[in-house]
Amino acid sequence: MVIYMEELQKDKFRYERKYVIQNVELPSFIFEIQNNGFLEVFNERKINNFYYDSINFNSILDNIDGLSNRKKFRVRWYGDTFKNSLKQFEIKFKSEFLNSKKILNIGEYQIKNYNDFDQTFHKLLEILKKNDLPLFFEMHRKSIKLYNSYKRKYFLSGDKKIRITIDKELKFYSPMTKNKFEENNIIVEIKYDKDSKFINELNYLRLNKYSKYVKGVTSTSFYNPMY
Repeated sequence: MVIYMEELQKDKFRYERKYVIQNVELPSFIFEIQNNGFLEVFNERKINNFYYDSINFNSILDNIDGLSNRKKFRVRWYGDTFKNSLKQFEIKFKSEFLNSKKILNIGEYQIKNYNDFDQTFHKLLEILKKNDLPLFFEMHRKSIKLYNSYKRKYFLSGDKKIRITIDKELKFYSPMTKNKFEENNIIVEIKYDKDSKFINELNYLRLNKYSKYVKGVTSTSFYNPMY
Protein backbone atom coordinates (compact mmCIF):
# COMPACT_ATOMS: atom_id res chain seq x y z
CA MET A 1 0.00 0.00 0.00
CA VAL A 2 1.30 3.43 -0.93
CA ILE A 3 1.48 5.92 1.94
CA TYR A 4 1.09 9.53 0.88
CA MET A 5 2.08 12.71 2.70
CA GLU A 6 -1.45 13.50 3.89
CA GLU A 7 -1.63 10.14 5.65
CA LEU A 8 1.80 10.56 7.22
CA GLN A 9 0.78 13.92 8.65
CA LYS A 10 -2.57 13.14 10.26
CA ASP A 11 -2.88 14.17 13.91
CA LYS A 12 0.38 16.16 13.69
CA PHE A 13 0.50 19.93 13.97
CA ARG A 14 2.32 21.61 11.13
CA TYR A 15 2.66 24.92 9.37
CA GLU A 16 0.99 25.34 5.99
CA ARG A 17 1.85 28.36 3.85
CA LYS A 18 -0.14 28.99 0.69
CA TYR A 19 1.03 30.80 -2.42
CA VAL A 20 -0.61 31.55 -5.76
CA ILE A 21 1.44 31.49 -8.95
CA GLN A 22 0.45 31.80 -12.59
CA ASN A 23 0.35 28.86 -14.98
CA VAL A 24 3.15 30.30 -17.08
CA GLU A 25 5.39 30.41 -13.99
CA LEU A 26 5.01 26.72 -13.15
CA PRO A 27 7.87 25.24 -15.26
CA SER A 28 10.31 27.83 -13.91
CA PHE A 29 9.10 27.30 -10.35
CA ILE A 30 9.56 23.52 -10.56
CA PHE A 31 13.04 24.04 -12.03
CA GLU A 32 13.88 26.37 -9.15
CA ILE A 33 12.75 24.07 -6.33
CA GLN A 34 14.58 21.14 -7.90
CA ASN A 35 17.72 23.25 -8.00
CA ASN A 36 17.16 23.89 -4.28
CA GLY A 37 17.26 20.17 -3.49
CA PHE A 38 13.57 19.29 -3.64
CA LEU A 39 12.77 15.95 -5.25
CA GLU A 40 9.43 14.91 -6.72
CA VAL A 41 7.98 12.07 -4.66
CA PHE A 42 4.91 9.96 -5.41
CA ASN A 43 2.96 10.13 -8.62
CA GLU A 44 0.81 13.10 -9.57
CA ARG A 45 -2.80 12.29 -8.75
CA LYS A 46 -6.26 13.76 -8.80
CA ILE A 47 -7.79 14.80 -5.48
CA ASN A 48 -11.56 15.13 -4.95
CA ASN A 49 -13.29 16.86 -2.04
CA PHE A 50 -16.76 17.45 -0.65
CA TYR A 51 -16.99 20.38 1.76
CA TYR A 52 -19.67 20.56 4.45
CA ASP A 53 -20.85 23.64 6.28
CA SER A 54 -23.76 25.05 8.27
CA ILE A 55 -26.69 26.83 6.68
CA ASN A 56 -25.02 30.13 7.57
CA PHE A 57 -21.63 29.12 6.11
CA ASN A 58 -19.94 29.43 9.48
CA SER A 59 -16.68 27.89 8.21
CA ILE A 60 -16.41 30.61 5.57
CA LEU A 61 -17.19 33.36 8.05
CA ASP A 62 -14.57 32.00 10.47
CA ASN A 63 -12.01 32.02 7.66
CA ILE A 64 -12.79 35.55 6.53
CA ASP A 65 -12.86 36.85 10.11
CA GLY A 66 -9.45 35.28 10.65
CA LEU A 67 -10.43 33.34 13.78
CA SER A 68 -7.33 31.76 15.27
CA ASN A 69 -9.10 28.48 16.10
CA ARG A 70 -11.39 26.96 13.51
CA LYS A 71 -12.40 23.69 11.85
CA LYS A 72 -13.16 22.59 8.31
CA PHE A 73 -15.11 19.45 7.39
CA ARG A 74 -14.61 17.55 4.16
CA VAL A 75 -14.69 14.13 2.51
CA ARG A 76 -11.69 13.31 0.33
CA TRP A 77 -10.90 10.62 -2.20
CA TYR A 78 -8.30 10.08 -4.92
CA GLY A 79 -8.37 9.25 -8.61
CA ASP A 80 -11.27 9.39 -11.04
CA THR A 81 -14.28 11.16 -9.53
CA PHE A 82 -16.84 8.54 -10.48
CA LYS A 83 -14.87 5.31 -10.06
CA ASN A 84 -15.00 2.99 -7.07
CA SER A 85 -12.60 4.32 -4.41
CA LEU A 86 -12.02 4.73 -0.68
CA LYS A 87 -13.66 7.84 0.80
CA GLN A 88 -12.26 9.52 3.93
CA PHE A 89 -13.90 12.02 6.24
CA GLU A 90 -11.45 14.67 7.42
CA ILE A 91 -11.69 17.35 10.07
CA LYS A 92 -9.00 19.95 9.55
CA PHE A 93 -8.08 21.98 12.63
CA LYS A 94 -6.38 25.36 12.53
CA SER A 95 -4.86 26.84 15.66
CA GLU A 96 -3.14 30.16 15.03
CA PHE A 97 -0.68 29.29 12.22
CA LEU A 98 -0.62 25.54 12.91
CA ASN A 99 -2.77 22.92 11.22
CA SER A 100 -3.66 19.31 11.92
CA LYS A 101 -6.36 16.89 10.84
CA LYS A 102 -8.15 13.74 11.87
CA ILE A 103 -9.23 11.10 9.36
CA LEU A 104 -12.07 8.56 9.42
CA ASN A 105 -12.55 5.98 6.67
CA ILE A 106 -16.11 5.93 5.32
CA GLY A 107 -15.65 2.97 2.99
CA GLU A 108 -15.00 2.06 -0.60
CA TYR A 109 -17.84 2.69 -3.04
CA GLN A 110 -18.73 4.45 -6.28
CA ILE A 111 -20.29 7.86 -6.77
CA LYS A 112 -22.17 7.58 -10.06
CA ASN A 113 -22.77 11.21 -11.01
CA TYR A 114 -23.31 14.73 -9.68
CA ASN A 115 -26.79 13.78 -8.46
CA ASP A 116 -25.32 11.02 -6.31
CA PHE A 117 -23.34 13.24 -3.94
CA ASP A 118 -25.75 12.93 -1.01
CA GLN A 119 -25.08 9.22 -0.47
CA THR A 120 -21.66 10.05 0.97
CA PHE A 121 -23.18 12.28 3.64
CA HIS A 122 -25.74 9.59 4.56
CA LYS A 123 -22.98 6.98 4.92
CA LEU A 124 -20.96 9.36 7.07
CA LEU A 125 -23.87 10.09 9.39
CA GLU A 126 -24.58 6.37 9.82
CA ILE A 127 -20.98 5.75 10.91
CA LEU A 128 -20.90 8.73 13.27
CA LYS A 129 -24.23 7.81 14.85
CA LYS A 130 -22.75 4.46 15.88
CA ASN A 131 -19.32 5.70 16.92
CA ASP A 132 -19.33 9.40 17.82
CA LEU A 133 -22.66 10.94 18.84
CA PRO A 134 -21.33 14.46 19.58
CA LEU A 135 -19.77 14.64 16.11
CA PHE A 136 -22.92 13.11 14.61
CA PHE A 137 -25.06 15.92 16.03
CA GLU A 138 -22.52 18.49 14.86
CA MET A 139 -22.47 17.13 11.30
CA HIS A 140 -26.24 16.60 11.26
CA ARG A 141 -26.62 20.39 11.20
CA LYS A 142 -24.45 20.68 8.10
CA SER A 143 -24.87 19.90 4.41
CA ILE A 144 -22.71 19.64 1.32
CA LYS A 145 -21.79 23.06 -0.06
CA LEU A 146 -19.10 22.35 -2.63
CA TYR A 147 -17.33 19.71 -4.70
CA ASN A 148 -13.87 20.41 -6.03
CA SER A 149 -11.02 18.55 -7.70
CA TYR A 150 -7.46 19.24 -8.76
CA LYS A 151 -4.25 17.50 -9.77
CA ARG A 152 -1.44 17.50 -7.21
CA LYS A 153 2.32 17.09 -7.51
CA TYR A 154 4.47 16.34 -4.44
CA PHE A 155 8.02 17.47 -3.65
CA LEU A 156 10.17 16.80 -0.58
CA SER A 157 13.33 18.58 0.62
CA GLY A 158 16.61 16.71 0.89
CA ASP A 159 16.36 16.58 4.69
CA LYS A 160 12.72 15.43 4.41
CA LYS A 161 11.52 18.24 6.67
CA ILE A 162 9.77 20.47 4.14
CA ARG A 163 7.04 19.38 1.73
CA ILE A 164 5.81 21.29 -1.28
CA THR A 165 2.56 20.45 -3.03
CA ILE A 166 1.52 21.99 -6.34
CA ASP A 167 -2.18 22.00 -7.24
CA LYS A 168 -3.32 22.68 -10.78
CA GLU A 169 -6.49 22.36 -12.87
CA LEU A 170 -8.70 23.32 -9.94
CA LYS A 171 -12.38 22.75 -10.71
CA PHE A 172 -15.37 23.62 -8.54
CA TYR A 173 -19.03 22.60 -8.64
CA SER A 174 -21.87 23.81 -6.43
CA PRO A 175 -24.56 21.20 -5.64
CA MET A 176 -26.76 24.13 -4.60
CA THR A 177 -26.66 26.24 -7.79
CA LYS A 178 -25.23 23.66 -10.26
CA ASN A 179 -22.70 26.31 -11.28
CA LYS A 180 -19.11 25.43 -12.18
CA PHE A 181 -15.87 27.38 -11.93
CA GLU A 182 -12.26 26.72 -12.95
CA GLU A 183 -9.28 28.37 -11.27
CA ASN A 184 -6.69 29.64 -13.75
CA ASN A 185 -3.86 29.89 -11.23
CA ILE A 186 -1.64 27.34 -9.50
CA ILE A 187 -1.81 26.84 -5.73
CA VAL A 188 1.45 26.03 -3.97
CA GLU A 189 1.57 24.91 -0.35
CA ILE A 190 4.69 24.71 1.80
CA LYS A 191 4.22 22.30 4.72
CA TYR A 192 6.58 21.67 7.59
CA ASP A 193 6.41 20.47 11.19
CA LYS A 194 6.14 22.97 14.01
CA ASP A 195 9.72 22.22 15.08
CA SER A 196 11.12 22.93 11.60
CA LYS A 197 11.84 26.22 9.84
CA PHE A 198 11.25 27.45 6.31
CA ILE A 199 12.81 30.62 4.94
CA ASN A 200 11.28 31.64 1.64
CA GLU A 201 14.11 32.28 -0.80
CA LEU A 202 12.14 31.17 -3.85
CA ASN A 203 11.55 33.82 -6.49
CA TYR A 204 8.00 32.96 -7.46
CA LEU A 205 6.37 32.65 -4.05
CA ARG A 206 4.28 35.51 -2.72
CA LEU A 207 2.36 34.65 0.45
CA ASN A 208 -1.41 34.70 -0.12
CA LYS A 209 -4.52 34.05 1.84
CA TYR A 210 -6.24 31.40 -0.26
CA SER A 211 -8.88 28.85 0.70
CA LYS A 212 -10.10 26.44 -1.97
CA TYR A 213 -13.39 26.08 -0.11
CA VAL A 214 -14.01 29.82 0.18
CA LYS A 215 -12.90 30.45 -3.41
CA GLY A 216 -15.15 27.69 -4.71
CA VAL A 217 -18.28 28.74 -2.83
CA THR A 218 -17.93 32.43 -3.63
CA SER A 219 -17.31 31.63 -7.31
CA THR A 220 -20.21 29.20 -7.81
CA SER A 221 -22.98 30.52 -5.57
CA PHE A 222 -24.67 33.76 -4.60
CA TYR A 223 -22.88 33.76 -1.25
CA ASN A 224 -20.00 36.23 -1.36
CA PRO A 225 -19.16 37.89 1.99
CA MET A 226 -16.29 40.12 0.77
CA TYR A 227 -13.64 37.38 0.30
